[in-house]
Amino acid sequence: MRKFAVNIFATTGISLVLLSLTALFFQAEFICVWTVFQVLGTNTAAHTGLYFLGKSEIGNVMIEIMLHIGLVIMLLLGAGALFQWFTSTPVPVLVMMGFVIYLISAVLDLFYMKREAREINALIKKRNHEKEF
Repeated sequence: MRKFAVNIFATTGISLVLLSLTALFFQAEFICVWTVFQVLGTNTAAHTGLYFLGKSEIGNVMIEIMLHIGLVIMLLLGAGALFQWFTSTPVPVLVMMGFVIYLISAVLDLFYMKREAREINALIKKRNHEKEF
C-alpha cells in the first residue's frame, strides 16, 4: 500500500512538472490550484487501473504495455473532457504528455527493480555464506 501511494505521488509530481513545462512553452502564466488535485485524482485512477491490469495475466509484454498506455491515454482524455483541460491544452499535447509520463515512470520502475534485485542477491549471498560456516 505504501509503494502504491508513493508511486501515485511520484507520478503526480512528474505530471505537474511536465505540465508546468508545457504551460511555459505555451506562454501560460499560472496553473490553477484545482489542477493539482485533478492531476492527483487522475493519477490515482491510472495507478488503480494499472494495478488491476497487472493482476491479469496477459502473457505478452508488448500487449500489456499497449494496454497500459491505452488506459493512461483513455483516462487522460476522460479527465480532459471532465475537467475541461482541452481549453488550455490541446489533445495531442495531453496524449504526448501521458506517453512521456508513462515512459519516465517505467524507467524509474526499472531502476527500482534493479536495486531490489541487487538487495535480494546480496541477502542470498549472505545466507549462503553463513551456511558454509
